[in-house]
Amino acid sequence: MASILTNFAETLYCVTYINKLVVIVLVLASFESAISQENLETVVAKNGDGILSILRNEGIDIAKYYEQFLELNQDKLNNGSRLSVGETYVMPYAPDSFKNRGVLVQIGHGGERPIFDEELATLRRKDSSLINTVYYLIEHDGGEGTKVQDPLKDGIAVNMARKLLQSGARVYLFTSEAKDSLDLIDYVGEINKKYLRHNGDYQRLVVMNVDDVNSKTKTDVMVYHYAESVESKRFAANILKVFGGNVVKQGPLEDYSKVFTDFKSIAFAKNILPPITLINMGSKPADDEKTMKVTSDRENIANLITNGILSDYSNTEFEENE
Repeated sequence: MASILTNFAETLYCVTYINKLVVIVLVLASFESAISQENLETVVAKNGDGILSILRNEGIDIAKYYEQFLELNQDKLNNGSRLSVGETYVMPYAPDSFKNRGVLVQIGHGGERPIFDEELATLRRKDSSLINTVYYLIEHDGGEGTKVQDPLKDGIAVNMARKLLQSGARVYLFTSEAKDSLDLIDYVGEINKKYLRHNGDYQRLVVMNVDDVNSKTKTDVMVYHYAESVESKRFAANILKVFGGNVVKQGPLEDYSKVFTDFKSIAFAKNILPPITLINMGSKPADDEKTMKVTSDRENIANLITNGILSDYSNTEFEENE
């Protein structure tokens, strides 16, 4: 009898303990859910808006997040799915949205914001070939310092960002709030922090000198890499192959690829974590260096560089799987 009572007491204790754990888990889950919902973005419905258009305007995958939107806003929907003009709706947290995967980073105190905002609704996922990749893009003028460029107006980097995002990549496009000049070394801290955050993904940095790129003439192009990095050399080589296949060239492709030789570029390459390539466009290099002549249409140049990036990733994947 005593053993029966003991077993019953132990069973009752276990059930009580398990019930307490269940309650704790449910409370924590509710707490986390409340916190996450408090941090979710909201959108005010305008005339003509529907669930599809609101999700699309935020760069969110409709098929993936439609049901979540319904759950978050079930008390505010008419007939189960219709929006009311002027009503505020909670947006699902979508880490894979174009808004969250394409980030404009302003060095200094400018913070971060989406590369694309009004244009989000026009973006469409074309494929997922770059789903585990991260790219850092910098445009500058190649002078002693880095003359501040507006990448959203200059065209090459933003065109690249659009194409990379549509293939599933994560893109950080860098600019600065400095009024005059900035050295590349000033970008190191911010890029390295993000590199560590995405540790395990394929990550690459492209620095582009777009000095004097003129659509009315052909642009001189030279591709540079860091001598002590195998990945940097391969990255530059794959970009160069795509350029070489689209221009009339003389001599081997190696003639148009150089290693960093100036102190600032070497210091930058030594301290930066992702493999780097620098593409010099527009400004004429030293007389003893050959350059490729490329049509200076900015969209065309963006296409060529992006195709080189795609080639490098696919070749890297192939080599790792051998």
